[in-house]
Amino acid sequence: MSENSLLEARMVKFDYVKSIANPYPDRYELTHTLKEAALLSDNTQGIRVAGRLMTMRKMGKLAFVTIADIAGKIQVAIKKDTVGDEAYDFFKKVFDIGDFIGVEGDLFTTNTGEKTIRATTLSFLGKAFRSLPEKFHGVNDMDIRQRQRYLDLCMNDETKDRFLKKFQFIKEIRRYLEDNDYVEIETPVLIDHPSGAAARPFLSHHNALDMDVYLRIAPETYLKRAIVGGFTKVFEFARCFRNEGIDASHLQDFTMLEGYCAYYNYADNMRFLQDMLSTVISKIWGASKIDVNGTMLDFSGEWRVITFRDLVLQDSGIDIDQYQTAKELLSVIRENHIELDDADTVETLGRGNLIDLLYKRVSRPKIIAPTFLIQHPTDLSPLARANDEDKSVVDRFQLIINGAEIINAYSELVDPTEQKTRLIEQARCKANGDEEAMMMDEDYIMAMEYGMPPISGWGMGIDRVFQVLTGKETIRESILFPLMKPLH
Repeated sequence: MSENSLLEARMVKFDYVKSIANPYPDRYELTHTLKEAALLSDNTQGIRVAGRLMTMRKMGKLAFVTIADIAGKIQVAIKKDTVGDEAYDFFKKVFDIGDFIGVEGDLFTTNTGEKTIRATTLSFLGKAFRSLPEKFHGVNDMDIRQRQRYLDLCMNDETKDRFLKKFQFIKEIRRYLEDNDYVEIETPVLIDHPSGAAARPFLSHHNALDMDVYLRIAPETYLKRAIVGGFTKVFEFARCFRNEGIDASHLQDFTMLEGYCAYYNYADNMRFLQDMLSTVISKIWGASKIDVNGTMLDFSGEWRVITFRDLVLQDSGIDIDQYQTAKELLSVIRENHIELDDADTVETLGRGNLIDLLYKRVSRPKIIAPTFLIQHPTDLSPLARANDEDKSVVDRFQLIINGAEIINAYSELVDPTEQKTRLIEQARCKANGDEEAMMMDEDYIMAMEYGMPPISGWGMGIDRVFQVLTGKETIRESILFPLMKPLH
C-alpha cells in the first residue's frame, strides 16, 4: 500500500475509536515504568504500564505485542479469554504499530524466558497516523536520523542509550560540581557585544531597545563578573552561538559548560577536572578505561602534560618562540610546506590564531590519551594570566582526548590595565580583518577595576566531549535536535 493509502486506513480506524470513546484521553495512571515492570517478580498483580506498540503478533484468540518508551520495553500477552471478547475485538480492529496503549495485568515469564504482562484491561491512548519504519531495517539514513530524531529514537536502541547516557553525564557532572560547593548561575544570551572567546558572533536586533545585539559566544566574562560580586565557585551549562563553519566537530549552536573558582590557579583546575572526569566516566561506563571504536581511552593514573612550544616543535620542527610576528611565522610555515586548513584567509590572521591553526594541523590529530597542553602564547589567549617567569606565555591548559579539544582553561587575567591593553590589540586585529578577534569590552574592564581575586576558569563543550566518548563521526550525533537546512 502507498503511504497515502496507509494514512487513510489509519484515519478510518481513528474515526471508529472516536465514535465509541475519547481518542485523546487526558491521562493514564501508571503503577510502574516499563523498565521497572520488567524487573518485577512473577505473579505481581495490578501492574499498570503504557507505551508505544513496537511489535505485534496476532494468533487467533491470542496476540503478543511489545510496548516501549525511551528507557525500556516489555512484552504483553493479550488473550481473548482474559480481556474479554469486546476488548479483544476492539484491539484487533483499531490498533496499529506505533499506537500508544495502556495495559493492566499481572506479570509472568514465558517458556522462552521473557518477562511478560498478562493483560486484563486495555486502553487506547493515541493513534499513529503515519507508519513507523520497519523494525528490521530501523532508521539508517543519517540525514533522516538527524532531521527526524523522534523516529531515530523510536527505532534505534543505540540512539536511545546514547542520549540517555549523555543526559546522565550532564547530571553527574552537575552533581559533582554541586558536591564541591559550586553554584549554578545564569548569564545573558543576548548581549551588546560578544566576549569570552575568539569567534565570529551572530548579530540580531532588539526591537524594544532599538539596538543591535549579539548571541553570546561564551558566558565567561559574566561568570567572572559574578566572582567580582562575591561568588567564589560558579558554573553554567550555557547554550552558545558562533557564526562559523560546520564540520564534523563544530556547529553554530552548542552547549558549553564553564566553571570558575576564586583562589585557584590553572594547575589546581587540572587536578580538579581530571578527578571530575575520571569519577564521572567511571560511574557511567563502569570503568576508567573505555573502548571507542577500537581505541582504548584510559582515564586512570596521571595524565600527560606538555607545553605548546614543545608539542609544535616536536611535530613540525618549528620553534614558535623564534617568530614574533604573524608574517614571519607564516613565512616559515610555508617554507616547511605545511598546508593550513584556512589557507584562503590565513593572511589576515594575527600571530595567535595562526599558531593555533599550525597546532591543529600538525599536532592535535596525533594526541589520543588524555593530555594537558600548557603554556600557550599570550597573543592566543587574551583573557588569560601571563606566566610570572615568561610573559610570552600564559598559565593555560587545554585537555586533548583522541584528537579533540575537550576543555580549555586558564588562570584568569585579573589586572584591568593589562586586560585593556590586550583587548585593544584584539580590536586592532579585528579592524584588520580577523573576524574571530575580540571586541573591546569597557563594562568588563570597569568590573575588573572594582577588584578581582585570583581566579581559574574552564570551559568544556558538552556535545563534543560526548562525541569523543561515544566515537561518533559527527557532532550532530551528540545533539538531540541539530539545526538542519530545510529540504524545501
